[in-house]
Amino acid sequence: MLYSRLQFKLFLGASFGDINLRMLALASATDYFSSFVRPVPIKAPFGESVLVVAPHQDDEAIGCGGALALQLQSGAAAAVVMLTDGADDPDDLGTTREALTKLRNDESRRAAAVIGMEDPVFLDLSGLDKHFSEAVEHLRNEIVRRTADVVFIPFILDAHPDHRTANYILAEALKGISRNVRVLQYEVWGMCVPNVVLVIDDVIEAKTEMLRQFHFANSALDYTNSTIGVNMFHSRMLGAGLCRYAERFFELPGTEYLELVAKVRAAAQADAANVRQLAQ
Repeated sequence: MLYSRLQFKLFLGASFGDINLRMLALASATDYFSSFVRPVPIKAPFGESVLVVAPHQDDEAIGCGGALALQLQSGAAAAVVMLTDGADDPDDLGTTREALTKLRNDESRRAAAVIGMEDPVFLDLSGLDKHFSEAVEHLRNEIVRRTADVVFIPFILDAHPDHRTANYILAEALKGISRNVRVLQYEVWGMCVPNVVLVIDDVIEAKTEMLRQFHFANSALDYTNSTIGVNMFHSRMLGAGLCRYAERFFELPGTEYLELVAKVRAAAQADAANVRQLAQ
């Protein structure tokens, strides 16, 4: 059993040493890790300056809307960097890329306003792979400009490929920064390795209202209801009566985060090479 985030190195050595990316992703999606990783409760503020990296509009609210609200309530700084324009396949929706980008960015602005946060920084990239170097430079500049000591980002084994690529981008950005930035990976499409847990009972109404601002995404899937349901489910991480809603994260110091990303990236490249070989 792992009882605290101080023992993450043991976990990384045991579970990520000889990495099998598909098996780890499956284990994460099924919440396998919560059976033997006991998360440590954390409280706001998480640092003097928090920066949330969101690949798409609504990731920030789904994964760490409660953390953002509590960080701001504590009087500390918090901001969001939105990587993509979130406007894939506009023709299928009978609109333009520009119009869809504006719609989705406006929703993120309204979500930020719910908790009194400044507008997100929108990079409006049309794809992370083809704009990788540009994303790295922008993100590094934001971390430096805000003197961010904590960065939130989707869990690296999350099902969406952009969420994995976002971690590759953050890792490259952190390589150019001398200080050790803490990284907390949040849940969007699946579960994480939950070594820290945050009670969000006091801000659940604010988080719910943030989620409601994303009309575009909610029209396809009820993210508001499903996300709050997951947060309610996570209350089991703590004793009865201690929590009704919680967000979970996989926390790592920057140096260990870089090691993890390097292992996952190498495994992903090996998987891709095997697929190409089989296709020949």
